[in-house]
Amino acid sequence: MKNDKKLLVLYLKIVTSFVFGAIIGYIIASLSGIKPSFVPLVSAVLGLLVAFSMPLWQALFVNAPNLSVEISAIKRTVSDTAIISLDDDPEIRPLITTRKRQSLPFDDESNILNVKRQVKRGYTLAQTEELLANAKQSLRDLPSQIEERKKELDRVNALTSTTLTKYECDRLNSPLYPEVDFDPSSPEKSLDALREAYQKRLERLEKRYTDLQSNLPAWERKIELLKKELFDNRSYFTVSASLINSGRTNTAVKVPSLLRVSIGEGNYIDIKLSLKDFEDKSEISANGTRIVVFESSEVSSLPEDDRNLINTYWGQSVSSRLFIEDIHSNIYSSNTIAFAEGLYQKIIYDRLARAASTEEKR
Repeated sequence: MKNDKKLLVLYLKIVTSFVFGAIIGYIIASLSGIKPSFVPLVSAVLGLLVAFSMPLWQALFVNAPNLSVEISAIKRTVSDTAIISLDDDPEIRPLITTRKRQSLPFDDESNILNVKRQVKRGYTLAQTEELLANAKQSLRDLPSQIEERKKELDRVNALTSTTLTKYECDRLNSPLYPEVDFDPSSPEKSLDALREAYQKRLERLEKRYTDLQSNLPAWERKIELLKKELFDNRSYFTVSASLINSGRTNTAVKVPSLLRVSIGEGNYIDIKLSLKDFEDKSEISANGTRIVVFESSEVSSLPEDDRNLINTYWGQSVSSRLFIEDIHSNIYSSNTIAFAEGLYQKIIYDRLARAASTEEKR
């Protein structure tokens, strides 16, 4: 039914164009002084030309899609599959132990050792940075915790064998592992065991604070080196762009695209991209707009020379453009944007700030 309707519309267009062309041809032939016997022939020829050229012109130019591409952001991200192996990087192993200590209900070294055996052998960069942030937070929190434990020890030291009861012993056992058994026949022995346990709790916390103070700068430097290594070799690019179809017919873009980075006269780097969520994002309706994201593979898949160039020029004042192709084999290029993260947004923010300042002066 729909195909019949399309054929009918096409037939009407051809007939209308032929009639229109024939009329124009008749008028031209009459005014140009052609012999009357040739007027019908000229009218028919012009009618045929118009009949077939009008639909063709309409299909190629009037109803053709017309895309404009605008990059809004370029981002470089370390892959989630990239991990930092504890076996290869023993320097940051204490970070894991520090994190696990915070989650333990007791201050027992044997418990910590058991947890260490259960720790997974690798962490992503984001997880490692989270561990570092937790260690920094611990360094800020430990002084107040140490003061609190000193007060707890003072309260235990203030007890005597006559004032220590089983209830009091049970209450003091709450943070301890293993617990101290209350001996009614020898409360002094139980009290000494409590004092020793609380003294060890304090000493462990003070040692942890000292270790963090001495190790944290080295951890920061090590993680910064690991971050750069992963960034240079295990990162990938995402390009966010707006596709604006000002044409009068729908179109769709193909999955492959190209980001060309110009690094000098005649020199460039080509980064191959793929359209993300192709099934939902590829089609752009007539007079419509689509926000899309293109992703590259990891830079480790590129030749070493290209990878070195990318690491050298990323964040520098070099330009890049996105090239895409639609299903009609039309190729479109985007606006020029700096090969850096956040710089284009900064330009927009500055432009908005100037406009806001101008608006306030009115």
